[in-house]
Amino acid sequence: MTEPASGAVLYAVADGVARITLNRPDRLNASNADMSRGLTAAFSCAAADPDARVILLSGTGRGFCAGADMQVLDELSANPETPNSGSGGLRYDGLMLLPKPVIAAVHGPCAGIGLAMACAADIRLAAEDAFFVAPFAGLGLCAEGGLAWSLSRLIGPGNAADMLMSARRVGAQEAYAKGLVSQVLPNDGFIAAATEYAHMVATNAPASFAIMKRQLREADLQDFEAARTDAHALTQETLKSADFKESMTAKREKRLARFTPVTSVFEPPVSKS
Repeated sequence: MTEPASGAVLYAVADGVARITLNRPDRLNASNADMSRGLTAAFSCAAADPDARVILLSGTGRGFCAGADMQVLDELSANPETPNSGSGGLRYDGLMLLPKPVIAAVHGPCAGIGLAMACAADIRLAAEDAFFVAPFAGLGLCAEGGLAWSLSRLIGPGNAADMLMSARRVGAQEAYAKGLVSQVLPNDGFIAAATEYAHMVATNAPASFAIMKRQLREADLQDFEAARTDAHALTQETLKSADFKESMTAKREKRLARFTPVTSVFEPPVSKS
């Protein structure tokens, strides 16, 4: 198993939850190549670790991620042909392909590539002080990181157009009302509450997570009948699974189920620029 290679990202596993923490607090966790390499290593660890059933992504200091580091933007401004060291070649939409749930715990600023990262997670929790910004129109850029797709899928095309074209700050309560985040939690004890939520999710069956992530990913490409037919076949399959039998036994014995771990290889799509 590859250990995270950079102090820009912290990694730890406890009680079924892999904590991946962006760790450039002096730069509001702005993304650079070191962070991207660290994230790739951390997600690779979590994917391959049978003890990591759920991944919790958060940031140290005053914010989640303020976007690309200004040094990176300056380099790209001077030479647009320069490989984008802000992403380190990593496409954050690779998180969607992981068979394990990714929960983004967002406090303070979540902007630019940080917003793309959060939108690639399966679940987003926000602290009361969280705010979300897609700054690209104000920089003369396009909607990067697949945000035109992922943001529209989460909050609808009209709301996505508002965020992308106005480049305005969207606070936690507005983000909740639009469906961008699932819960808004108090600032005090936010990470502890998000970790408790992740531990609750981690008590469920890892194999079910992998199936559900695929179902959710494919839903936009299916009509209802195709989704229903797929679900019926998967139901017949999972009814025969060891996890289902274990869950029924655990209920009869009034204990927590001991589900089969899932491991995988993290192979995110890689950008050419």
